[in-house]
Formats: sequence, C-alpha cells, structure tokens
Amino acid sequence: MIAEERVVAHHVGGRGFGVAFNCPSQVARDVVNVVYEADEACALEMIRQNKNENFHILPYCLGASNGPGTLYITRNPYASSNLRPSPEYTNYYCEVKLSGELDGVSVQDAQYDAVYGEEYRVVEERPVTIHALDTLIKERRIPPDLEPDFLSLDAQGSELDILKGAEHVFATRCVALATEIEFHAMYEGQALFSDVFDFVLGHGFHFAGFTSLQEISPNRLPLGARAKGFLAFGDALFLRRADSIKSAASSPDELYLMLLKLAFVALNFGHLEYALQVLQFAEQTGSGPEIQQRLIARPCFRLLHDLHRAANELPPNLLHSERGALVAELRGRRRQTDWLDSAASRVYRRARKLYVRAIERSETIARAHARLKSVALKNPNLPAARLYRRLRDGPGIESPMAAVEATLALHGYGWLADEVRRRRVAAEPYLPLVDVNTR
Repeated sequence: MIAEERVVAHHVGGRGFGVAFNCPSQVARDVVNVVYEADEACALEMIRQNKNENFHILPYCLGASNGPGTLYITRNPYASSNLRPSPEYTNYYCEVKLSGELDGVSVQDAQYDAVYGEEYRVVEERPVTIHALDTLIKERRIPPDLEPDFLSLDAQGSELDILKGAEHVFATRCVALATEIEFHAMYEGQALFSDVFDFVLGHGFHFAGFTSLQEISPNRLPLGARAKGFLAFGDALFLRRADSIKSAASSPDELYLMLLKLAFVALNFGHLEYALQVLQFAEQTGSGPEIQQRLIARPCFRLLHDLHRAANELPPNLLHSERGALVAELRGRRRQTDWLDSAASRVYRRARKLYVRAIERSETIARAHARLKSVALKNPNLPAARLYRRLRDGPGIESPMAAVEATLALHGYGWLADEVRRRRVAAEPYLPLVDVNTR
C-alpha cells in the first residue's frame, strides 16, 4: 500500500484558517490540509468552526525537540511566537495592505502602518509543550496516511527549528516547502534566510524563488517623504529535485505518485516548465498501468496528463540560444525592409499564415479549441470563457502555441494561462525565421 493519493499539505501557524497551498475549486478536493496552531484556545475554536472534511486542525506548538517552552502572545496575535520579539525593532514599521473583511467591514486594499513596538508587544506569556513533528508522526498522533507532501511554515522565527524537528519526514516525504523567511532578526535567537536556505538545499531541494517580500523602515515619516525601506522578511518556495526523490520512494509506484505530487505543487506556484520536466521523469519510473489509470481519475492528476499532452503537441518553436545569431538575424531583417514591403513579401506572409493554420487544424489543437468553446458557451463568466473570447477575437487565435493556455484555463488556472500567453506573445516576434533548432 502506497501513501495517501491526495496531496497532503501541512501548514504551521494556521490562525484564521490561512494556508500557503491554494488551488482552484476544480482540484481542491484532491488536497488535504493539516493545520497546526500553537495557541490552544485559538486551535480549539478553529476546530469548532471547521466545516471542511479536508481540513484537520491540530493544537500543537512545533519546534526542534520535545520539551517545555513559552508562547509569547503579542498584541497582533498573528505575530505570536515561541521566541521573544527583539526590542531592537520597537521603532520600526512597515506599510501593510489588507484584503477581505475585518469585523464585518471591507478592508480590501486598505493600508495602515504596522508599528512593531505595538504589533509585537507581548501581552501574555503562556507555557506550552513543544513537539518535534518527527515525534508526533512516530507516536502516530498524526496518522501515517497524513504525513506531509507539502510543508508550509509561518512560525514567526521558528521555521528552522521546526525543520530540524521534522528532518526525517522532510527528507523522506516532502516534495516542496513554502516558508516565511527573515533577513533581520526580529525575534531573539531566530535563524535568518541564509540558515534556512543552506538547510533546505542540503536536503535535495531547488530554491524556486520568493513568493512575497516586505520592507520595513526605522524612520516613520509622513506620506510624501517615503520611498524604499529595508528588505526584512517574506516567503520563499523550495521544490524538491526530481532525482532526489528516488532514494525516498520504496517502489516505482510510490516514486511515480511523489513525482506527480511535486509536479502539481510546482504548477500551482506557476513553475510550469519544471512541472513538465518532472512529468517526464515520472514517465520513466516503470510504474504499473493500474496506478496510472487510478490516479488519472483524480482531477489534479488529470490536469497534469492533459497538460503534458498539450505541451508535447506544441510546434518546436524555440528562441535563438545564441545572442550573436539573434543580432545577425535582426540586422538581416532591417536590410530586407524594402523587400518586406514588396509583393513578394505578401506572398511569403500568406504562405506562412496558411502553414500556421494548417498546423492549427490538426485534430488535437482543434479539439482543445472545441472544448474551450463548449465551456465558454455554458458559463461565459469562467476564466476559460474569457480566454476563449480573447483567442477568438485577438491575434492569438491563429497560433498553434495556445493549446497549453487553453488546457490551463479549462482546469481553472486562468491566471497561469494569462502569464503563459503574455510571455508567448512578447517573444513570438523574435522566433527565428529559419528553425535554427533543427538544422
């Protein structure tokens, strides 16, 4: 029996039901959330309010080892930590943009100054028991089928301690990590980004990038005298190296499942090319047809299957890989300006247009457009419908390179389809006139 086939996402610091792994409603049922909240009273209230069977709230304070600790409850409860806030940052502040509602009032895009002397002011010191995640799993306080595939940390300075206490499960189960990181020691004794970076890369992960960054300033001046502050904290994403999963999987089927989960997580954060590379690794695992057929029935993995097929059907259009060749071609195009205005140019452009249309009329591309049109007619408000209208009315409709965008939109990833299209349209004018990649 292999692990849980749904993606299990653990989030540490879940006050307010906030999680780091979010996906469209079409695939949301394929994600199980396990949320930790160190404030036991808050955790129990969350358990009472929870109506989602895919949400599990656990009242545990996590750290490097098992033992007693102190939870410092701050005036802004989201800044609470088992580390004491540093007094050095009392006079610092940052501009915060809000979203959603607070106490029944819309605060969408409203801004305020978060002054750390107030936000981080300790209002209560509460004794807690600190648990290592590896111990909780070993003692079966977390069921084996709920071990984390994805781990996210928002623990106000304790992130590296939590990773050290979860080193075994992190090395053997996790395919991705999203964590808050800090460049200033805003809590006493905390690790900084460089420490987390070294630890995670040492366990076989790529650093994928920052998903958010925030500045702070030691000098709070009136509006009109503000510009750049100091980069202080943010969130970072790490994705596991596909080759490092081999040693963690106990069978080809488990390896196949872990790679699919890695590809799905990578896609959710917009890393399309890496997701497709991981799917190529998955094809080579030697997994059985039974698990492949079973997994493709799940929407999240059917998305990957459709995406992989759409990408394989793309024409092999690549930009120049040598800057000198690009410059030479651009120089040649400039010299041919007169010719491009001639009748011969019109014949050339007509032939090229017919060629593109012939590719687009292939069964697979036509099927993708037909499916997109069907969805658009049923619900014109879906992102897929908006993409269909843009393709229908704009210059992109004649490009055979739009199949991946259509597939993403059909599965609820309209934002990523927009990003793929933006990059494609911006680069298309610089495609080689002669395919240098197949010479």
